[in-house]
Amino acid sequence: MRDITVAITEASYSGNKGAAAMLQSSIKQLHDYYGERLNVNLMSVYPSADRQQSPFDFVKIVPAKPEKVLIAFPCAIAYRLLKWLPPVKKVLLKHPVLKAYTRTDLALSEAGVSMVDSRGFVMNVYAFVCAAIPMLMGVPVIKYSQALGTFKKPYNRFLAKWILPKCRKVIARGEITRENLAGIGVTKNVTVCADGAFTMADDPAAAKKVDALWKEDPFFSCDVVGLSISNVVNNKCRELGLDYPKVIAEFADELNRQGYHVLLIANAARLGSEKTRNNDLMLGDRVFELCKDHEAVRWYHEEMTAEELREHIGRCRFLVASRFHSMIAGLERGVPVMLVGWSHKYKEVLDQFELGEYAADFSSLSLDGLMASFDRLRADEELIREKWAKHIDAVRESSLDNIRLVCEELDRIAADGKKKSYDRTGAPEQYLAIRKGYALKDEYRQNAASGGLVTALLCNMLRHGDIDGAWVTKAVFENGKATYRTWIATTEEEIREAGSSVYMNVPMMSHLDLLRNFSGRVAVVMQPCMMKALCAVLDKEPELKQKVVLKLGLFCSGSCRPEATDLALRKAGIRTEGAERLYYRLGFWRGPGTVAFADGHKETFSYTKCFCTYKNAYFFSKLSCFSCRDHFAECADISFGDVWLKEMKKESVKHTGCVIRSEQALNYITRAAEEGDLCLRYMGERDLLRSQKRALVFKHKVCADGKKKWNYRLAYRLAAHNRKASEKHPDRVGKWPQPVMFLYMCFIRWLMNF
Repeated sequence: MRDITVAITEASYSGNKGAAAMLQSSIKQLHDYYGERLNVNLMSVYPSADRQQSPFDFVKIVPAKPEKVLIAFPCAIAYRLLKWLPPVKKVLLKHPVLKAYTRTDLALSEAGVSMVDSRGFVMNVYAFVCAAIPMLMGVPVIKYSQALGTFKKPYNRFLAKWILPKCRKVIARGEITRENLAGIGVTKNVTVCADGAFTMADDPAAAKKVDALWKEDPFFSCDVVGLSISNVVNNKCRELGLDYPKVIAEFADELNRQGYHVLLIANAARLGSEKTRNNDLMLGDRVFELCKDHEAVRWYHEEMTAEELREHIGRCRFLVASRFHSMIAGLERGVPVMLVGWSHKYKEVLDQFELGEYAADFSSLSLDGLMASFDRLRADEELIREKWAKHIDAVRESSLDNIRLVCEELDRIAADGKKKSYDRTGAPEQYLAIRKGYALKDEYRQNAASGGLVTALLCNMLRHGDIDGAWVTKAVFENGKATYRTWIATTEEEIREAGSSVYMNVPMMSHLDLLRNFSGRVAVVMQPCMMKALCAVLDKEPELKQKVVLKLGLFCSGSCRPEATDLALRKAGIRTEGAERLYYRLGFWRGPGTVAFADGHKETFSYTKCFCTYKNAYFFSKLSCFSCRDHFAECADISFGDVWLKEMKKESVKHTGCVIRSEQALNYITRAAEEGDLCLRYMGERDLLRSQKRALVFKHKVCADGKKKWNYRLAYRLAAHNRKASEKHPDRVGKWPQPVMFLYMCFIRWLMNF
């Protein structure tokens, strides 16, 4: 099955930790359902901070600050109208938001509250645009569980009536939101589900950290009241002439006098930022400063994760909350909660527990009012806990319905043969995981044509005693002619020496006695055709099969006869008398080729303009390569190859991609990463196929039987002609000027681009 890509808007890890809780909950549940197939585009308003805080490597952070999103809206309209014009389409897709949506199956709007009259014109237009852009790009939208309305203001009513009916689903967070939607005639696509954060999974590391803190600090030895502050409520109070920090500090002082310790909680934080949006840290500093007894009040000026905050809240005796998702954390943990809020969003969730009476509006904020409400909360503690126990299971089940609805929609999209989010031609048939990465130690990468993953993995296995040797190959010279040497390396030094790609035909099966005569356990490294032949032999020889611990395949776009190498070196002006070792590519991103001589000196040549000129134009190619469709070495336990993606040029170290097919291979490479031999990162199937695009096009479209586009037919005829010409008249090939041959090769490659 193909990859699934979900874009999430109006949420971030940094800032509002309620949004982070919804993110963690939805992404974790989606990953539990789709596993390695899941890719997430997080349309982030805080891209730099979110890159640092995201715990998942399959989440791509797309810069989507409000100004970028507002610019993207007219661009999306232009894309919808003019995408049939290739030059215009290409220019418009330079915008990162639009580009991300072309690779997205479904957009999730995870705003906690949107299109509410009290949020004002700018915020409501922003909510409208966040839903409109993916729709204009042809991506369906689901409004994740959230509060919407009221819709009394004309502009908000107009925007809501225009955009909400076009969503695949609008998930109301409670009955009040459902009634608001019904008031503007939006009913058909509306479902009620509890807030997504109710099903955020626990983080054992966060629990351990907070548990240790509470046990070690004597402050937490008595009853603690959590006091969740909010800069949003503070701003609304200021408009009414109410001094929110002063009242909250006086409330904390009174709680202290009654014997409670108070834990100030910032459920929205952006450490290092002086901006107050989605940031309660400065407000917390002010409230703490105003408190009289600092020994009886705890304040952590830090940005905690959503899981850490819930762990703190869950250990409190009571919670007084002004932030919505601190209330959710308290309800999830069964802590009696009292609200000081500004919207119906609080009450409609409390109503799900029959606790709506414990929600108070900010407009009546006063010390006497807070104390009266708290006294009532304390008196009703037992009743509140009984009501919580009665309803919590149903609320959690309702929260899970969010993801069930999303997965149902995604499954319908994936099953729709008409909608293809990407071309899966040539995709590997079966695999457990796809990764990209590189060896962390320089000695593993010094001879590598790519990231050195194969070398690092083999050395790790040898060091642990999993294997006694590795069947490897390297390019060498004999009598001034390019050839190969294949052997079973038994030391790390030998493995490192073989750590470079060999772009010539290597008939390894003619050397099978190397494996038969070796007394220990072996890992083998082979091209797809050789691997397939080896697997057939192993199936017939059980004793030989027992020797092979791991089969490592290499992505293969086709191999050449040694004459291609000799001609390329001759054209590069390198005399190979006395040459010993050939490295086709070294270093970063199509690095130079290198010839090492017996006297110690080295000469370099352009891999791209010399050897690739002949290889990529299919001169000196094997005939069997034209009929081979196995690019990813399907018989191997794990396969490796280059990651030819434009965005990878920004990386400081060249990466290797790998397709992992067996649990054993996954365990070996995971251990090597954990021990610091290599770095592994997630890579989706879409990016894997993009990284091998031209090779897959040649194997599965240019060389395929049946109807082909004119450019593929022409590319095939030229490639077939070149192969035959180099076989019958190799000397004639070398007579053409190198610049002409290079341009000719580029033309053939261009034919496979569309």
